[in-house]
Amino acid sequence: MIIKNLKVINSKGTIDIPDWINFAFSLGAFINDHGIKYKRPIQIILSLPSEKFFSLFIAMGIANKIFSKNKQMRSIRQTVINLEKGNRIIYQDEQSARKASVISVEPSPVFEDEMILKIKDGKIERGIPEKYWISRVILLDEEFDEIKRARKVSQKQKVGLSNSRLLSALYTATQLNKVEFYPGDSFYLVGNAGQINEYMGYEIFIYEGVKGTIKDFLYTDNSNSYTNGKIFSSQMKRNDVQINHEVPVIYSDLFSFIKQDREFTKNPKIILSSRAENENRLHEVKEELRRKLLQSNNNIATEEVVEYLKSTGVQIPLGIEFLAWR
Repeated sequence: MIIKNLKVINSKGTIDIPDWINFAFSLGAFINDHGIKYKRPIQIILSLPSEKFFSLFIAMGIANKIFSKNKQMRSIRQTVINLEKGNRIIYQDEQSARKASVISVEPSPVFEDEMILKIKDGKIERGIPEKYWISRVILLDEEFDEIKRARKVSQKQKVGLSNSRLLSALYTATQLNKVEFYPGDSFYLVGNAGQINEYMGYEIFIYEGVKGTIKDFLYTDNSNSYTNGKIFSSQMKRNDVQINHEVPVIYSDLFSFIKQDREFTKNPKIILSSRAENENRLHEVKEELRRKLLQSNNNIATEEVVEYLKSTGVQIPLGIEFLAWR
């Protein structure tokens, strides 16, 4: 896991990733890989000394899996070939990055067995040879049917991931280029949106002299053309985003679970609680989960998570308890 190579900045300098952060990273990796199994979503509830930052570190573990994935070029090739006339992409060259419209994808008139992507770039028609697709083309999430509110790229938005010095130090340019091809949700974070955004901006990490924040890994707003997740407020009254039921949900506290679980009943999920939780709220969640476990066809899956952690060399820190079920 590449993010284990990060160092944490503290008042005395830097330290290795603490066990509890590493544990959170690994939970993210687990639910990314095994959130849906046997067509059944896993659900995990954790009791923590403090839930501060924990949900964000789980999301980072998910993001790291996406950034580290060795996406095959043939998959990217097929995605571009499937683009239709009128689809929108981002075209980037040495001068700038801007939106363009797809005209067609057709065999190259120059090289045998190679395709060419034709686009309308302003008033100019361009042909992008297949060998340049990975470096010059970025898909837009507005072309993904499951996303209702399309994010438009404006002049103020950053394009792609290469502008993050921390990501560029951790991952190869090829990895980041491949990631940019597939915008879309890999996690949903539910909690106090203002607090989550504040925590994301703290400068916590350093790698090979490059400092960075949680926000270097999580792209949930309209500041970048690439997105990998969404934040939902625990106070949300109405949801107008179409939910992908395979995307893991991370509840940053019990209040968020109580208020919003109706929106994510079919998703894999991780529910966080702290020792400082309101006693009545804790009792309400315990009774609700007890009812679900007794009335539904669920199996305890805690050992499945424990075995995964053991296989990856991750220790469960002292003071953390959890229960998992499918």
